[in-house]
Amino acid sequence: MQAAKIAIVIPADRRVELELPADLPEGPAEVIVLITSQHEAAPRDRRAALGMDRGKVQVADDFDAPLPEDLQRAFDGET
Repeated sequence: MQAAKIAIVIPADRRVELELPADLPEGPAEVIVLITSQHEAAPRDRRAALGMDRGKVQVADDFDAPLPEDLQRAFDGET
């Protein structure tokens, strides 16, 4: 696998034209846009906190019991 890193600034019209380095081989490839700027963090009181949902979720006593056959078949991709 080979990669090329090309820094860009995304313009308002969201259109980008790329000129790839000559040493990249011709053929199928993928273009991935990795956003590197830091977005403003959420206000402190809206962030998820460890344990914030404590007591709001109940787990059934039979949580580890086998699934009903029809539900298991659906998970297995059978109809």
